[in-house]
Amino acid sequence: MTYRQKNATRQDSSSAAVLVDGAVADIDAILALKSQPAAAVRKDAFRSVEDVLLAGALDDIAAAVAWFQDHCAASAVPDGVLHAPDAIELLPPVLRPTKVIGVGMNYRSFLEQLGEPVPDHPTLFHKTSSALRGHGQAVVIPPNTDQAVPEGELAVIIGRRASRISVAEADDHIAGFACANDISARNLEFQTSQWTSGKMLETFGPLGPALVTRDEIADVNNLRVRTLLNGQVIQEGNTGSMVFSVQEIISRISMLVSLEVGDVVLTGTPSDLGEVDPPVFLTAQDVIRVEVESVGELENPVIAGHLTERDRSVPLSVRTN
Repeated sequence: MTYRQKNATRQDSSSAAVLVDGAVADIDAILALKSQPAAAVRKDAFRSVEDVLLAGALDDIAAAVAWFQDHCAASAVPDGVLHAPDAIELLPPVLRPTKVIGVGMNYRSFLEQLGEPVPDHPTLFHKTSSALRGHGQAVVIPPNTDQAVPEGELAVIIGRRASRISVAEADDHIAGFACANDISARNLEFQTSQWTSGKMLETFGPLGPALVTRDEIADVNNLRVRTLLNGQVIQEGNTGSMVFSVQEIISRISMLVSLEVGDVVLTGTPSDLGEVDPPVFLTAQDVIRVEVESVGELENPVIAGHLTERDRSVPLSVRTN
């Protein structure tokens, strides 16, 4: 995961960490502690998970964390190594991906809802790195839209450059997975035939809470995906109903453009909340949570100064699968 101290005065003062027994363990500090047991000296080598992936250091860090768990009792750990989750601010695992590519209309349930045929090719679109937000960070709806729709998804994070690779080779290029929320401003999205205008808005791409490495997921094409709005389930599906599997998506995109280390691929959402009656649009004070089985939970509050808070005593009339 990527984090910064809540009292950080610099916006770029981020660090990479892993979760150890419920605490956030700073990777630089663990590496320093392992090499210099007398004192954990911060080296600031890894400012994000992205830096870890670019350095090809996942295996080394896994070994250092295993050493830390075996040799360091919590009472003997120097300051700066472990942090309580409520003392830090989580950022997106990757901060500066060269690409954030989404796949639209990739769930059979989504296509059935709209009466659309199964496509022969993935429908691709772009989001921006400035859209990314970490777990707990606010989604800010700008005044030029009142039609922001949440879309809970599984995200793939690339760990090795992928250029024109086969489906069978795709797994070797995946670092791991995260939860994602591909928020879309519907009034902007459909101003033209291209969706990007409604997808690229700042803060409209929550990602996290952490990167879960590929070896920790038994079958990425059989994971439950749920989205909850203010505690109510509004989307539910399984990655097994995707038209294009995770491996097919990575392979097909790599035939069009090289996927670089740290790039993010969003794999689609189970239903279209903009097409239910009434549509589900985010508003002021909402809390949106995406859950992906074995990957985690990603929760973000919504700020929308131009919109009115919804009456939470009235349940949303949304049918889930």
